[in-house]
Amino acid sequence: MSTHKIPRHVSVSCWQALIDHKKDISRTSLQEMFIQNPGRAKSFSAENNKLYVDYSKHYITEETIQLLISMAQSTDLNGAIQKLFSGATINWTENKAAMHMALRAPADKACLIEGVNVSKQVHDELQHMQDFVTALHSGEFRGHTDKPIETVINIGIGGSDLGPKLVTAALSNFAVSDIDIHFVSNVDINDMNSALEKSDAETTLFIISSKSFTTKETLFNAETAIKWLREHGCKSPEKHLLAVTANHDAAKALGVKDENIFHIWEWVGGRYSLWSAIGLPIAIRIGMDHFRDFLSGASAMDQHFCEQTMENNLPVILALIDIWYINFFHAETMAIFPYDHSLNMLPAYIGQLIMESNGKQIDKEGNQIKYNTSPVIWGGTGNNAQHAYFQCLHQGTHLVPVDFIVSLISNSENKSQHQELLANCLAQGEALMHGHTEVDRAETEWAAYKNIPGNRPSTTILLDELSPATLGSLLCLYEHRCFVQAHIWNINPFDQWGVELGKNIAKQISEELNEATDNNVTHDSSTERLISYYRKKNESC
Repeated sequence: MSTHKIPRHVSVSCWQALIDHKKDISRTSLQEMFIQNPGRAKSFSAENNKLYVDYSKHYITEETIQLLISMAQSTDLNGAIQKLFSGATINWTENKAAMHMALRAPADKACLIEGVNVSKQVHDELQHMQDFVTALHSGEFRGHTDKPIETVINIGIGGSDLGPKLVTAALSNFAVSDIDIHFVSNVDINDMNSALEKSDAETTLFIISSKSFTTKETLFNAETAIKWLREHGCKSPEKHLLAVTANHDAAKALGVKDENIFHIWEWVGGRYSLWSAIGLPIAIRIGMDHFRDFLSGASAMDQHFCEQTMENNLPVILALIDIWYINFFHAETMAIFPYDHSLNMLPAYIGQLIMESNGKQIDKEGNQIKYNTSPVIWGGTGNNAQHAYFQCLHQGTHLVPVDFIVSLISNSENKSQHQELLANCLAQGEALMHGHTEVDRAETEWAAYKNIPGNRPSTTILLDELSPATLGSLLCLYEHRCFVQAHIWNINPFDQWGVELGKNIAKQISEELNEATDNNVTHDSSTERLISYYRKKNESC
């Protein structure tokens, strides 16, 4: 296996030009860039579908953008985007298309996968969701004692959990139903118990979300749910079960009725699945009209990504800036700070999207790579994060590019409090860039440990308001940003083989912890000792 220090399909001269340019631009501070170009904020910002993106507080000039675009053009990025939307088999390790965009496309738009138009299938499934949500909200759908459903517990993990959980919380102000919704993902029984203790078996519905219907954590929790229903007098647990899966036979074997199985296709990856029936908890919370608005917002960003030139293409520009920091400034981490408490799950969601997609070290030709790929993504909610992490951002030794996200209009009646939130968001971007000025130093009794140097980069994303459409656009923006990163790095963003090994070893260790079998597996001495330590402690209990 050969190794490569730059992506194989990138022009060497383009890459070298960026290396040389980085040396030049590093001599100029961000503050000086704004002084040299008074129109900088206008030049390096763009608006689309009620999102305003300011990327002027970065180590970039017009020359930087042109060099990055030239590098992207050398990889045929436009061709890659067309191939993605054509429904071609671009997930080459699993021999699948990655056509999640079809889930949010208008009904009259043909979406081809290997020449087959899947649009009707998608919209038939949306109608299935519509019919169910209507029946649930009206009270027509009932449990085994003929009582209407008051609680929904979604059982899933990864993409079957993070996306629906994020959006359900983020759009709570658009709720059309007072049905309680809980999410259970962890195999730790405390996760399930915390949901069950708030629930009544007669009025609780479980949604079991798993594309393969073989995910161990999800099946463990599903079995616990069915056992709980039976223990609480439910003789017909099937009246309290829904499934979202590509494996209908497995769902029926668990006891889910055929009409209560919602379909997801093999060409939909887990971390891109919230646009499908995996998003059923979202639809239950905000209603199908708002859910369709959510899809429409994402579809508008799809259109922007497909049609705009690279210079005006938000996912492309943001991804190229990411490449700039990761591969030329050697940034190893990026932070996301939404200044909206209802978006508190967003850093985790984007973290899964980018790290599971692009945390790869083998390129599309099977070669070991020596350049950096996915950064570590982390973050937190606005003001809380300021009192937890921002010390490191302002005075630490690591370069951490930041995304700030805030809405201009609050869904709350407390406008003054939202204004304070917005002020803090904008202030942090300025503080990271400017730091202390010479005037600050001159007018203040100064000590070196008080100095905030500034020159720290950030992007600010303003939403007109946090709505289904703007949230759909925002999440889709990050999806395509992730795809562009992967294309430049020449990796497959649609598989996740790295999660499999640990799960397989866990199966072996589980047997050893139970002492149910001697599987003759040899572990390293540390793991062997930890297993033995557990057995000894367990014997004494």
